[in-house]
Amino acid sequence: MSGIVLGYDDSPAARAAMRWAGDQAQLTAVEVRVVYVVSSAAEWELAAIQVDPDPIRHEFERRLREDWSTPLRERGVRHDTCVMVGRVADQLMHAAQDMTADLIVVGMTQHGSLAQIVGSSTIRALRGHAVRPVVAVPAEWVRP
Repeated sequence: MSGIVLGYDDSPAARAAMRWAGDQAQLTAVEVRVVYVVSSAAEWELAAIQVDPDPIRHEFERRLREDWSTPLRERGVRHDTCVMVGRVADQLMHAAQDMTADLIVVGMTQHGSLAQIVGSSTIRALRGHAVRPVVAVPAEWVRP
């Protein structure tokens, strides 16, 4: 195995997915690329009201690098982080191709809120178009 791409948004499901990816990375001695995807639609909306999205993107980069990836760092898992702009599924597949990752890991939530619906559409898009295995980890997952 050469690497794992982890889609991350600091939700309970994403934190569970990080635990799962960390376990898998330790078992297989691979690196994890933690990817936060900023919606291009959100960037367009900010541009429309003349708000510079760069400071917001930089804050996501800082959180991803410092706070959000702490569980991987504490376990000694080799990892890097990146913030990408676009459709979540497309960017995760691009990141996986870029690092020749063997696996894409995302958090899985139940249907209901808008964020959960967007998350499930990401899983559907990955399931339909990804050229590598996709693991969807439920928010309630705990280490056995």
